[in-house]
Amino acid sequence: MNSQFVIEESSIEDIQRGFSENRLTSRQLVEFYRRQFDFLNLRLQGVIEFNPDAGDEADQADSRMRSGTKIGDMDGIPVLLKDSINTKDKLKTTAGSYALLEAEVGGDATVVEKLREAGAVILGKASMSEWSQFRSGKVPSGWCARTGQGKNPYNEFESPYGSSSGSAISVAANMAAVSLGTDTTGSIICPANYNSVVGFKPTVGLTSRAGIIPVSPRQDSVGPICRTVSDAVYVLDTIVGFDPRDRQATLEAAKFIPNGRYKQFLNKNGLAGKRLGVVRNPFSASYIPESIVRSDFEDHLKTLREKGAILVDNMEIENVDLIMDCNACGSDTALLAEFKISINEYLRELPTSPVRYLSDIIAFNKKHYLLEKTNEYGQDLFELSELTNGIGKEEQAAIEMLAELSREGFEKLMKENELDATVSLGPLVAVVLGIGGYPGITVPAGYEEDGTPFGICFGGLKWTEPKLIEVAYGFEQATKLRRPPS
Repeated sequence: MNSQFVIEESSIEDIQRGFSENRLTSRQLVEFYRRQFDFLNLRLQGVIEFNPDAGDEADQADSRMRSGTKIGDMDGIPVLLKDSINTKDKLKTTAGSYALLEAEVGGDATVVEKLREAGAVILGKASMSEWSQFRSGKVPSGWCARTGQGKNPYNEFESPYGSSSGSAISVAANMAAVSLGTDTTGSIICPANYNSVVGFKPTVGLTSRAGIIPVSPRQDSVGPICRTVSDAVYVLDTIVGFDPRDRQATLEAAKFIPNGRYKQFLNKNGLAGKRLGVVRNPFSASYIPESIVRSDFEDHLKTLREKGAILVDNMEIENVDLIMDCNACGSDTALLAEFKISINEYLRELPTSPVRYLSDIIAFNKKHYLLEKTNEYGQDLFELSELTNGIGKEEQAAIEMLAELSREGFEKLMKENELDATVSLGPLVAVVLGIGGYPGITVPAGYEEDGTPFGICFGGLKWTEPKLIEVAYGFEQATKLRRPPS
């Protein structure tokens, strides 16, 4: 490899340029990330398993490049997958739990099929908050039994947040080129925010959930976690589309995928003319008024204006305090019932599994309480979910309430003010986006006094990914604030 090519922090565009100029091979990329894994992962715990076949997959990509049969932008690019995303290979898919260690999946998740078809190299499985943080309210963000506690590479005393914690940790620390996470209520946006990376949560249904350990089909979404907006868009382009295995959600979404997909919206002047609603309450309140974060946020709003955006400040989402209260708004009621239905269906479809129902996982955790730290962290959400009995009147009322809160809250705000996107400090707006199935993208926006990163989140109505990409890319290119952890 030419010594001038620096893999650390390289984007997909950089890597593909290195391939085409014969300064880099996919095999060299995989070997670099393997060395990073060996050096950093014992401390950061961002990766559960490194794919033993990654080198062979890279060799196949290199062979295609030598023979002039390169598939596309993702050919030879190593991708790390959250441990809830099925792969039919030597890797396990366990949601971070030992309960699924001996299970076998029937095939790749649809998003993995699409990545393989595009020539991507499956690098391994990222750690995560166990069971997407749905086992217990006491389980720390970034903890799972299989790896222990994941660490924030910028500040090891700060949580990495979750549940796609390992995907964010690993990309931030250059243990992977790009990664995939899943999001129900902030599980892409939150870890991306706190690990200084880009997290892109698509509209529910834009990416298939087939072959992924679920929480809620109403809210689950699969999306990229990367170092740059352009990388996230390259990955998104690869994984979107109709899937008969997730028919209802992806059939509707497929109608809104633009011809030429999303890469065309990587426009550095994308902020010009965009009407952005600044939503401060209650999201900015997590940062003290005198902090550098709040000061930097005001500077970023000036930058958005300077780049041609029209800012409508101090926007209020109706009933936002109710929305943020997961118990009062009905979110807990809906998710507890949806999780039991969804996880039981997933487990029953596995060709081989020591657990077939949620009740089996609960029993496993009781039996293996030392391994799973059950006495310490409990499994109260599992136990509450197990008490549910499908979608009854109470659950249906909760789901309808969430839909109404979304219509009369975020949607009404966007439409009445003719906004292209909202702008919020930090990740908490992800709760609002989550319950409505709306898309959001967080971009690195700076660092607190102790080095902990923070981001700005742009949110939009369903299917408005093109606008969000233009806005996020425009902001990123104007600021370029991400830096690797020291």
